[in-house]
Amino acid sequence: WTLLAIILKQWYQRRVRATAQIQGDLRAFERRITKAVQYLEPKSYRWRILLLLSVFFVLFSGYGFITNIQLDTNFSVFSALYENKIFAVALMFLGLLVLTGAHKRANTSAIILARNRQVLLEYNLSCNDKGKLIIKPSKDKEI
Repeated sequence: WTLLAIILKQWYQRRVRATAQIQGDLRAFERRITKAVQYLEPKSYRWRILLLLSVFFVLFSGYGFITNIQLDTNFSVFSALYENKIFAVALMFLGLLVLTGAHKRANTSAIILARNRQVLLEYNLSCNDKGKLIIKPSKDKEI
């Protein structure tokens, strides 16, 4: 019996050490995700504000463009844009933002969290919008 007790004690100690190591790894992973989200959130907030301001500027100057447009037989889009330079500049600025990927930069933290959730799903884990890990119940039925 003493041999069996020694074997069981060693098995239990190894299991406790492995569990502690797994918990430490999970905590380190959680800290890394939260740091990434905290780092990217102010930058993505700035990009959102810039895009929002640009869209509003295009909308308001576009209203002026539409109300001032005069449809003649010689109507040209370029001449209409030349007459409404504010709308043309606002439209080019918004187009430049979209071409440089500002719409992706505005959602960087959300994209990273979505990709992490997709990977963590395989391990019955998830994370909230701040990057904190959420342990989900196991899908397997234990007997």
